[in-house]
Amino acid sequence: MPELAKKTECTGCTACASVCPKQCIKMVRDEEGFAYPEVDLHQCVDCMLCVKSCPIKTNDLRTHPTPSAYAAYSNAAQLREESSSGGIFSEIAMEIFNRGGVVFGAAYDTRFEVRHVCIETADELYRLRGAKYVQSTLDGVFLQVKDYLQRQREVLFSGTPCQIAGLKAFLKEEYPLLTCIDFVCHGVPSPAVWREYVRYRSRLDNNGDLPRSINMRSKESGWSRYQYSNTFVYGQKRWSSRNQDNLFMRLFVGGYINRACCENCKAKGYDRTSDITLGDFWGIWEVRPEMDDDKGTSLVLLHSEKARRLFDAIHDRIRYQPVSLEEASWMNPSLLQSSKAKGERAVFIKSAIDGAFDQLEERLGQDAAGRKGSLFRRAGGWFRRLLQGK
Repeated sequence: MPELAKKTECTGCTACASVCPKQCIKMVRDEEGFAYPEVDLHQCVDCMLCVKSCPIKTNDLRTHPTPSAYAAYSNAAQLREESSSGGIFSEIAMEIFNRGGVVFGAAYDTRFEVRHVCIETADELYRLRGAKYVQSTLDGVFLQVKDYLQRQREVLFSGTPCQIAGLKAFLKEEYPLLTCIDFVCHGVPSPAVWREYVRYRSRLDNNGDLPRSINMRSKESGWSRYQYSNTFVYGQKRWSSRNQDNLFMRLFVGGYINRACCENCKAKGYDRTSDITLGDFWGIWEVRPEMDDDKGTSLVLLHSEKARRLFDAIHDRIRYQPVSLEEASWMNPSLLQSSKAKGERAVFIKSAIDGAFDQLEERLGQDAAGRKGSLFRRAGGWFRRLLQGK
């Protein structure tokens, strides 16, 4: 019987299910809404490919040496406005399209659940822009990636650091046509909590009808100093709040609704399995104020020679400046540190899945995770202490 990763360590990357020659491993959601592998022992032949493809069991989460770091943003104003930070992901993706390649990333479906999809044209790229604060479904995606690579198509795969590690562990060999982008990840919230929150907002704002669009990283209120907004659009109606006032964001950043393994993430650090790491360059207003115009600036870490060639290919479409790793991580603690779970995590997740968001709002009150003394505004040492659970 294969011994897969412990539940407290499993990232749900799907590498084990993807590699199984008997297809006897299924990803099954638990009571918190997170997917974990379950093995049908009646079909299992003990080939152990699942264990050998698990990045946790093989400790295969870091391979590249120390990266070079940049602050950067796209010169295309509309593209940048529609992006979470500086639009660098879209610029890289368009370069892949120009080469005849495909791009994988997280997108909302018609019910605003988050799934990894493959797109082949720039016209579809809007689906992958913007932060989705929930763990995406990856069913069958690793097999799709491998199929494109074996057909000699260039592939850009964007995902969490643990998803990249899972993909690399599944593929086992380096593919010159594959470029992987991860991001500065604070953790992955429960898909079940997100689903119930969308329903909760819809009941409050639109008589239960789902929104036409959701933008959890709207720049209508700005970007610099964490001032972005969360916006739900329902036809002629819309609801918007600043990020620090949004209940879901407070639960997420506060460590109440994230996957158990996020508390001790093994994919943190400067060295990674990805080629490129992207994120918001929080603190750019202090590090390189000339690169902060309140429209979004990306943090870019280049881990491989492949990444450097790709960055060179887009350099005339972006503005960028090199920075030190210390400057890059100064106000980006999630680059290096895990987000610690609150002791009430299990209770909060259950309450959220039960739809008791009004009660959760009341419990959070006006504390450090809320409006007064917002953790987003106090992103220095206090933010770091919060993430460390101190």
